[in-house]
Amino acid sequence: MLAHRASWKVRFVTLGIGIVVAVAVFGIALAVSDDLRLLYLSGALLLAVAAFLLSARAGEDWIAAVLLLFASTFLFAFFVLPQIPLLWPTLLLWAAIVSLLLFRNRFGKMIRIGGAVTLVAVSAWYCVLYIPVGMQRALTHVSNSRAPVFTLQPISQNPVPTGATPGKILVLDFFATWCSPCIAELPELERLRTDLQTNRDIEFVLVGTNKGGDTPERVRAFAQHRHISMPVAFDPEQRAMRAFGVNGFPTLIVIDRAGHVRVTHTGYNSSEINFRHDLTQLLQSL
Repeated sequence: MLAHRASWKVRFVTLGIGIVVAVAVFGIALAVSDDLRLLYLSGALLLAVAAFLLSARAGEDWIAAVLLLFASTFLFAFFVLPQIPLLWPTLLLWAAIVSLLLFRNRFGKMIRIGGAVTLVAVSAWYCVLYIPVGMQRALTHVSNSRAPVFTLQPISQNPVPTGATPGKILVLDFFATWCSPCIAELPELERLRTDLQTNRDIEFVLVGTNKGGDTPERVRAFAQHRHISMPVAFDPEQRAMRAFGVNGFPTLIVIDRAGHVRVTHTGYNSSEINFRHDLTQLLQSL
């Protein structure tokens, strides 16, 4: 009976440590960067440390393993997976890391070393290739449909294209001043525009709307405060936004010289390491 009580005491402590780990992992993601690779890596590291330290008291206890993983996997499955289903391997890898360290005494030395090397290699592939490529594919929609007729309201001092111009490429970025991914995306767009500044037939417009309480004055002040050099326009009553079928922010739309929508990119995450490179290649190929 005493041993049984002691095991549940350890399990209760394990659950508490798991909650602390989950809060730390998602706190780091919110405070440091929206990069989904950081979310995975911080979880992997903190869960590994917790499992290693707990193995002496909670080793070979599957209930303890589940309790350690519970909070992190619950938050990830509830907040992240519904929006980005392709990240399901995160849960599998976290579970593998905890299992290897919590049950390491069951395995021989060579198996432990092989397992560790395998997890490091798979994690490297996951962060370097799987997440960046998967995010790019998930957020990008390629098409060749006629762009709807629309008119934007210029609100910046420099010349602002208010619609598509035949013979020119137009890049529209629908954004909101309160949207964190929009703000994270802006430096990439500014650098992209700088890279293509010699291409006079490529125009960029940052488009604000009244969604979420934004106004022309608020969008203008936001652009001035952040020293945004791109032309800035406003979409009164979200007419252009609805015409393009835009439902969220940020949404980037590329219209070619013939007036066709070629690419729609919805959302942004810092894990898209090839975002600017791929968009540059696309614009130069049109």
